[in-house]
Parts: sequence; structure tokens; C-alpha cells
Amino acid sequence: MSRPFRRGARPARPSRSARPIRSAAATPPTGLSGRLPGALWRRAAGRGPTAEGPSTAGFLRRRTFVLPALALVVLVLSTVVFHDVHGRTERLRDRLTPALVQLAQARTALELAQTEAERRLREEDGLVELGETYRLQLTQAAQSLNQVAQSGALNRAQEQELRVVSGLVVGYGEKIAWAERHRTSPLLRNAGLDYAAGMLRDPPRGTRPGMAGTAGAPEAGGATTDGDPSTILGRIGRLEAQLRDEVDDLAAWSPLTLAFAAATLCAAVVFAVTALGTLVFLCHRLRLLSLQLAVAAVPVLLLPLLLAVGGTQEHSAQRRVRTTVAGLQEVRTDRDAPRRIENTGAAAARQIDAAHPEGWSLTMGIGVACATAGALTCGVTLFLYARPYPTPARSRRKYPRT
Repeated sequence: MSRPFRRGARPARPSRSARPIRSAAATPPTGLSGRLPGALWRRAAGRGPTAEGPSTAGFLRRRTFVLPALALVVLVLSTVVFHDVHGRTERLRDRLTPALVQLAQARTALELAQTEAERRLREEDGLVELGETYRLQLTQAAQSLNQVAQSGALNRAQEQELRVVSGLVVGYGEKIAWAERHRTSPLLRNAGLDYAAGMLRDPPRGTRPGMAGTAGAPEAGGATTDGDPSTILGRIGRLEAQLRDEVDDLAAWSPLTLAFAAATLCAAVVFAVTALGTLVFLCHRLRLLSLQLAVAAVPVLLLPLLLAVGGTQEHSAQRRVRTTVAGLQEVRTDRDAPRRIENTGAAAARQIDAAHPEGWSLTMGIGVACATAGALTCGVTLFLYARPYPTPARSRRKYPRT
């Protein structure tokens, strides 16, 4: 016989066996998911604050658009980062390095031509003509300057400066030719040589322009103003310094590249967590192990990894090339200078080829195609999974009648 219920008495607590059992969906995730941020994982796996969680149809339809969108974001960001690094490699290989090599060739050729002219016209008292060696060096300098103009490494101001240098080289050759025609007159011969030397390089310290050689020589226009060289070698040296500064900038990590790389990493992590959560949702809610979705997500995750390896390898080659081309300014002017400059340019080209930029460019094209196919496959797969489930009806808000 049960006890009568008295007013004001507290109801009896249910027995331990009568307590409701918590749903497995409400239990906190463990294992791999437990190590991930809780809120992000619960949202990725479709586990809301309640035990029921989101509806299957709504979850699948949302992921049909969210997962491909995240994949495309990863694809675009990683491609932008690699394009920036690869574009620097191409500019360094195809434009800057050849331009620096040709500028060094022009500089040494002009110095060798001046040495040859001084030896034949001044030291030998004009008893012999200039000969083919001088003319060959002057022609080599003109051809090197022409190749620099065609390299595409110069901006508009630098191209204008190079045209000025080419004009000065023509004027320099005319002054040497004038000195050769008057080689029988020591005064006129030395005046022409001094004028040409003043056009070529700055006069030694302690001498005035036009007074570096024989007295009475006309003033050479080779004086250097503050920060603005007017001699041929001074202008060539300034162009070389500007191109070396650009090489230094190309071989360094730019803030834009680092920012996009960090964004790519974040987007890849979000995509990986979202894809894993979607697989877990399909396994728990639909009892379905979706191999198609897992396989489609693999190329999207591999693309940033492959492009990161390629970009790092190309960046290392850029740093080595920067060190190599910096040695061009230390090449001494002698008969072997053109060969050493050519060997330096060949060494820089080998260093870039060792990074296989063409192979990585092909890898990027294939990887982008596979990742795009994977992103579309993710969307199609989730769309097919959501088709059997009806779209949940939206509840209409009822307004009170007035």
C-alpha cells in the first residue's frame, strides 16, 4: 500500500535506473576531435548545443556550397603565393641576370678599350695605329649595351639613362678616333685622349677635369656631380647598383607573399576541419563512409603543400643567385674579365635551373586542375547525398490580430 501524498511534500526522486540517458550526440568529442578547438569542431561535425543537432537535409545542403567554396579559396590563395615567387624567379633568370652580365661586359670592355688606346697612342708616342683589339672592345661594349636595352629589365627612366650611355660611348669613340688622326702631334693626341678619358671615368682625386694628362687639353665632361654621375662608367655603375638592389628585393620574402601564405595556411586548416567534420557527420548520422568525399578532398590539401615545397626551393635558388651576381662588381679588368663574367652568368643560370622552375610551373598547372576537380566533386557528392531528404519547411511567424 503506497503512502498518501501530502500537500507540500517534496516529490520522490526517480531511481537511478529511471534517469534519462544522455544522447551520444551530446557527449563531448574525444580523440582527434577533442584536440581541435571545441566550437570549430562542433560546427564542422554538425553537433549543435542540443542533442538533436541540425537537420540532415539542412546540413548537407549547406555543406554542398561551403566545402567547395573553402576548397576554391585554398586553391586561389596558394596559387597567388606560388605565382608571386615563380614570377620573381622568371624575372631574375630572364631579365635581371642577363642585364647585369651584359652591363659588366660593357664596363670591362670600355676599360680594356681605354687601356689599349692609352698603350698605343700615349705610351708608344702614336707610332702605331689603334689596331683591331681596341675596335673589338669598343664594338663589344656597344653590343652589350644593346642587349641590355633588349633584356626588358629596365624601367623607363633606366632605358633613358641607357640611351644616354650609348650616345656617350659613340662620342667617346669619336674622341679616340680624333686622337688617332692627330697622333703625330703630341699636344692634340694627348688632348683627345684626356678628353675621352674624362668622358669614360672620373678624374683622379686632386686633379681638375681636363687636366689629368697633358697641359692644354680641353675640359672633359666627365665631372661627377653630387649623387648624379655624368661619366660613362659612372652611369653604368649606377645602373648596375639599381639592378642589384632589385635583385635583393626579389630574393627577399615580400610582406604580401607572407600574408597570403598565412591566409593559405588558415584556409587549408579550416577546409581540413570542415571536410573531416562532414565525414564524421555522414558516418554518425547516415552510417555512411564516404570515400568519394575523402578522395576529392585530398588534392585540395596536397596543392598548398606541393606549391610550398616548390616556392621554397625557388626562393633558395633566388638567394644563391643574388650572392653570385653580386660578385660581378668585383671582377678585375684584365684580359680574362669577359670569360669570368660569362662564367658567373652561366653559374647563376645553373643555380636557377637546379630549382626546376619549369617543372614546378607544370606541377602547379596539374595540381590546380586536380584541386578544382576535387572541389567540384565535393559539391556534387554532397548534393547527391542531400537529394533523398526533403527540404525542411520554414515556420511562419504568426502575428496577433489587431
